[in-house]
Amino acid sequence: MPRPTLGRRIRRRLRPVRARLREQRTDLRDVLAVRAARRHLDRLDRLDRRGPRGRPRTGDTAAVLHLYYAEVWPALVPSLERLAAAGVDLYVTLPRQHAHLAGDIEMALPGTRCVTVPNRGRDVLPFLVVAEHLAHRGYVAALKIHAKKSLHFGAGDVWRDQMIEQLIPTDPAVLAELVEVLHRPDTGVIGPRGSYFALSTYWAGNADTVRRLVEPAVTPEALSRLDDPRELGFFAGTMFWTRLDAIRPLLRQDTLGFVREPTPKDGTLAHALERAMTVLPELLGRRQYDCDGTVIAPRAVRADPLPQWYRDATQAAKTEEADKAAKARRNRDRAAGTDPA
Repeated sequence: MPRPTLGRRIRRRLRPVRARLREQRTDLRDVLAVRAARRHLDRLDRLDRRGPRGRPRTGDTAAVLHLYYAEVWPALVPSLERLAAAGVDLYVTLPRQHAHLAGDIEMALPGTRCVTVPNRGRDVLPFLVVAEHLAHRGYVAALKIHAKKSLHFGAGDVWRDQMIEQLIPTDPAVLAELVEVLHRPDTGVIGPRGSYFALSTYWAGNADTVRRLVEPAVTPEALSRLDDPRELGFFAGTMFWTRLDAIRPLLRQDTLGFVREPTPKDGTLAHALERAMTVLPELLGRRQYDCDGTVIAPRAVRADPLPQWYRDATQAAKTEEADKAAKARRNRDRAAGTDPA
């Protein structure tokens, strides 16, 4: 076998160096993009103060939508229109590849503020960038939603639609009641009913990071409650209403702490924050609520294990994946002439 040429050997040795340089360029670009997003939000504020800009700030409550899957946008518009009619200010965060959609979004919903934020931590980092700005600007509460698909999960679209319907009720009176509950100083989080999972769910890979995130803001006694995660819970899916003062210690995070896509299914900073944004308000003594779209009710202290509907959907997804793999094997065997059928 001929030996590789000198040039080929050099290229082979340089390959990992080039990969690291590409990663560093991506990291630098994302850090600069987050800084640019913060400057853009400040610039929008200055424009609002100078005069009307479509629909200027109407109150102290905002909604933040992360639009990664742009094809979901038409289905979300009616819910966003209900929020606007209720006096909720709208913010839409867009990954770089969808930045060109800002004009269409602002035309469809005048007064919406669009900002481009890297899709690191998926929808979590974009929300934190806007939520920190909102808290600094004096907003009291915010809704966090996103164009969720959960491609690894068989019922991702159904789950997304259900959570949004629960968090943005069609009845204006229920939506007004929800906003009123948010303005009570002892409120922490209002989440979608049926999506409150026990904190013990996938806890091992997230325990240390959750503890690190909440420790500076709580007493040692409150922190000790993490020792039995079965007694606490979180709103899975990362969609909820929250008072910003209840999660403010979590809002400034290092951009590079969030991994780039493809994101692991668990154990990242984003997964820890998904839990911490529900857990921290509870450790601070705030009240938790859930809403099914018609009734807003206090959450039970103890969460159930994984809901049955989630286990069923996960099993269905696994079965479907196994069927696809078996079909692919049969096709390979048939092509190779070894299929017993």
